[in-house]
Amino acid sequence: MAGNQLFKEQLRLFSPHTYNAMTKLVMAMASVTKNIGKKTLFGRDKGQESYSKFQKELKVTLQSMVLDKLIQESSSSDQALIVLKQKLREFELAHPNWQDAYAFSNYFFKETHGEAVALIERLRGAP
Repeated sequence: MAGNQLFKEQLRLFSPHTYNAMTKLVMAMASVTKNIGKKTLFGRDKGQESYSKFQKELKVTLQSMVLDKLIQESSSSDQALIVLKQKLREFELAHPNWQDAYAFSNYFFKETHGEAVALIERLRGAP
């Protein structure tokens, strides 16, 4: 399944930092979906490790959005989430193969909107 080349090129040209960060964010979201409820042979919680990696990559993505001037440091966390969801939709059109990641994204950023905003506030260091 090939993605839309136009969206891919637009993302790379107009928001290069965000595009690079989102490649890692999408992989981290897919990992969360895959590892929820799983443990290693020695009892390590794979789901928790995946979720921690997701948080790290989300923070990097938010910082990249500031660098690309998609949001500002003074933007509200709610506004940052709106722009993030828009960029994720564009990324999905460019790279549609990560269905597990997009399912997690739809659930986390839409169904649990308040939790997502709270996480973004915490990651951005809001008081």
